[in-house]
Amino acid sequence: MNMNWMSIVLVLWCLASASARQPKILSIFSVVRFNNSPCFGTNNRNGTCYTADECASRGGAAAGSCAQSYGVCCTFSVGCGGTSNENCTYFESSGISSGACRVKICRCNDNICQLRLDFSNFVITGPSTQTVGTGMTIGGVLAPGATLVVTPATQCLTDSFSVTNPGGQSPPTICGSNSGEHMYVDASSSCNELAFQLGSSTIDASSVSRGWSIKVTQYACDYNNLAPKGCTQYFFGTTTDTVQTFNFDSGVHLANQNQNICVRQEAGNCRICWTAVNDDDFVLSGPTSLMSGFTKSGMCCGYGMDGQGVKGYDCVMIPGAEKMTDPRDILQANSFCGRSKGLVTMEGTVPATVCSSQQPFNIRFVSDAFEMEAETPIPGKGFRLTYIQTTC
Repeated sequence: MNMNWMSIVLVLWCLASASARQPKILSIFSVVRFNNSPCFGTNNRNGTCYTADECASRGGAAAGSCAQSYGVCCTFSVGCGGTSNENCTYFESSGISSGACRVKICRCNDNICQLRLDFSNFVITGPSTQTVGTGMTIGGVLAPGATLVVTPATQCLTDSFSVTNPGGQSPPTICGSNSGEHMYVDASSSCNELAFQLGSSTIDASSVSRGWSIKVTQYACDYNNLAPKGCTQYFFGTTTDTVQTFNFDSGVHLANQNQNICVRQEAGNCRICWTAVNDDDFVLSGPTSLMSGFTKSGMCCGYGMDGQGVKGYDCVMIPGAEKMTDPRDILQANSFCGRSKGLVTMEGTVPATVCSSQQPFNIRFVSDAFEMEAETPIPGKGFRLTYIQTTC
């Protein structure tokens, strides 16, 4: 064999050896695998653990490391006009002064059933506080010949926030100050839209510095702590807490509400009791001259037999309401209304604690589109109630 052939054979042998060794070299790197688990970023936001390349390709921001530094904690934010299918997305204000600001939230996979919206910051213009009558209603509907004078107070006339749920039930439209509150909505296969509509000038309301930061968390259908069906809010993890109507801290409740507040039954507890710590923590409806509480079918959550009820429609519903002193003492009505006298167990002025053993635990606030002129000088601010669960 001459030297040229020997050189060729030597080169082929080297190439073969390198090829044989290559899989062993690659296998060293192929064992580095990690789950795309939740993480907490250096920007104080929740995120998902991805490789740096994955994070960049998904449009996220690397905020520290995860998976023993093999990955980055990838956080996601979206502004007006954006779309996201990432779990734990932050929807934040972008300095828009008026007009529409919408984002689309799509499921990150087909096994997503619920979205939770956490309002770490939520300030937009509040509802109207108009005190002058603008029309007359019967049965809650503007009509000629009616005698009940009403105003648009509590309506979100300047700014509003809504959440769509194609094919299902949507949460109520809200406005005002709701920092620290949250909402649940079913995740739609057609995506959910979060929409702010901001007015160019205020209508019967005070101007505010608008801003919001909303964290959107997606929950799998087999998650063991999904909110019960139809819940606007869901509280869990403690046997006592405080709940309130939207915009309570700004002193005016909102029109057209159906706010269903649900509470998880904690282990060993079979009953929940509700009370207003202060009498003026429960101001829903009724003329300002009538400081009293009511619980009566047809009076609360209704307009009376003639559609001209003067107690006001807005109310709270407590399923299976019963007196605290005796669970067998079931109240004749599950609806409560009135102003500045807390919850009551009978018509009058004595505040009380109202309990329920019906599960799932919940309390519901409903309101119509108008306020009576007789109640707007001191607008109903809604309620703030404390609950405590008791053992079986």
